[in-house]
Amino acid sequence: MTSRPLSPLSRLISFLSSFGLATVVLALLLLITFLGTLEQAEFGLVASQARYFESFFVDRIDIGACWRALALNAYADIGNVTFPLPILPGGYTLMAVLFVNMFLGGIIRIRKSPKTIGVIISHFAILFMIAAGAVSYHFAVEGNMSLREGETSDEFLSFHDRVIEIEKVQTDEKAKRGALVIDQSMYSDLSAGKGRTFTHESLPFDLMITNWKKHAQPKPDRDGSRSDAIDGYFIQEVSMLDESGAAMADEQLASACVAIVKDKKTGAEQKGILWEFAAAPWTVTVGSDKYLLSLVHRTYKLPFAIKLDKTEQEKHPGTERARRFTSWVTKLENGREEKRVITMNEPVRSEGFAVFQQTFDDGTRSGSGVKSSGFQIVENPSDHWPLISCIIVAEGLLLHFLMMLARFIKVEPWKFSIGLIVAFNAAFALAMWKLL
Repeated sequence: MTSRPLSPLSRLISFLSSFGLATVVLALLLLITFLGTLEQAEFGLVASQARYFESFFVDRIDIGACWRALALNAYADIGNVTFPLPILPGGYTLMAVLFVNMFLGGIIRIRKSPKTIGVIISHFAILFMIAAGAVSYHFAVEGNMSLREGETSDEFLSFHDRVIEIEKVQTDEKAKRGALVIDQSMYSDLSAGKGRTFTHESLPFDLMITNWKKHAQPKPDRDGSRSDAIDGYFIQEVSMLDESGAAMADEQLASACVAIVKDKKTGAEQKGILWEFAAAPWTVTVGSDKYLLSLVHRTYKLPFAIKLDKTEQEKHPGTERARRFTSWVTKLENGREEKRVITMNEPVRSEGFAVFQQTFDDGTRSGSGVKSSGFQIVENPSDHWPLISCIIVAEGLLLHFLMMLARFIKVEPWKFSIGLIVAFNAAFALAMWKLL
């Protein structure tokens, strides 16, 4: 008696839920983790993370950089050898495939019985952890805030999100300031020869953006030969590699573009260059009003303010290497003050935001003579999801182990397992309460 052949859909589900696919995906995750870690030595954390872990496919593999990271150039120098074909799936693709594989195989198709309940719980927790990574990648906001001792702020600048701000100069000092914002996603495709016009009912002019470059610097047109020069300057694209050949971090890049302001009434045009590192905004006059145009990192507002009371640096004995940065701050919210301490790996968390200690300056680097701290601000909707998923994984595996143990020693599995799990959780909670 022959069995009926599987339908194409059944074959697809069988393949996606197979142990073989899971093994291949885990092996590839191990491989890209290994290569990404090696390349990090020359290209930096941000560039390696973007290439290997945040991409659908790895665009290229720098074999030379990996070779040097393993110190094999001491035996043979192969130079800057790269494999330019995008045949290796990136971390984003692999995690998506792993999610589907574990959902189909570890939740849907797994045999449902008291013997497998612990394994199913653990599989669910791992899916929850993968989902946490996806939520963090798409929705987390990261930025920095720099404060000198005595300063207070409730705003921070994004590391990666750039915007063009248009602000009207107020003649009344008491008037509330406000700005119109154009997100980078709306103009980052406007390379040389491309342009896009932006308009708003509150503005007496239209704004065209063109010739955008991700990392550039205004250069003087000394001989007047440049047709794209504006007021004697043109935008010169700059390499995104530092002196050592490593890719620069995204927050170190300085984008630039050409802005053309066109009066809605007269049609008169004014041209200017917007540059991220400009000392001041570009000022345009339309009619009797003045407007400030600037290309900057997006500003985000905190639901509370932070005042830096004191900051200190602790060094390793006998060296100049920093061991720990610590900041004593006051958290201000709704007229209430709360004294907090922020140090490395011990952030302050409140209302979905985490404030990490990032940098320290004793006043010599800035030249001000006043100590300052740099804080990394993270708003991550899935901030605690990995911790929750790890706890659920531990509970699931503990339940599975105790169920197997109960059958081996021939006692009632559920009473034995649940009783020990409750006792274990109570002891753990008591220990944490004593520590905290």
